[in-house]
Amino acid sequence: MSLCILIPMKNPEYSKQRLAAVLAPKEREALALNLFNNTLRFLKRHFPQVPVIVVTPSQTIANIAQRFAAKVVLEPNAAGLNCAVSRGTKMSISWGYSAQLLIPADIVELDVTEFEQLINSPRAACSVTVCPSRDGGTNALLSSPPDVVEFQFGTRSSALHLNSAKERQVQWRELKLEKIALDLDTAEDLVQLDSAFVSLLKQPSMTHLSNEYLRGAI
Repeated sequence: MSLCILIPMKNPEYSKQRLAAVLAPKEREALALNLFNNTLRFLKRHFPQVPVIVVTPSQTIANIAQRFAAKVVLEPNAAGLNCAVSRGTKMSISWGYSAQLLIPADIVELDVTEFEQLINSPRAACSVTVCPSRDGGTNALLSSPPDVVEFQFGTRSSALHLNSAKERQVQWRELKLEKIALDLDTAEDLVQLDSAFVSLLKQPSMTHLSNEYLRGAI
């Protein structure tokens, strides 16, 4: 069963809006780019056998993706996450993939063991695996075929995706993975970072983060 990984990525200029209270626009942009590069680097190093598809309206993001040999679906305009995911999924199906792992580009600690558990575990030809984020969102969605459920990213989306699978009588499971569950969306998320990953934030304009927020002074 051929599997691809789909990563939706918005224009970095508009990323991480929920961090606006603690980060300046250029800092949020740098953070989004760091996390995206880190994700592609991780996948290329540890799972080179799995093709990666990036869907984005940003030519900057498209150029980075291509440097990592990822396929790119370039959106003519940004119309929200669910539209982006649907557009990317249509292309993954047209390219012949029978299963799709959808992940965000902002999982802070990418763990090989967790990804192996997710990618290599047996799955039915018609099935869904949902890995929830800490706030009830969806940080990984493994679907076979790629469009087997309706995409409903947003508030409490993990429950919505599981309910969609149940309604369609698709084999489903909820897989709770500690590190995949931690993305970086809010100021509170910053204090969850392990020191080994502080380097993601240590760009010249972002040095203050490790001094102020990563000590838990939020």
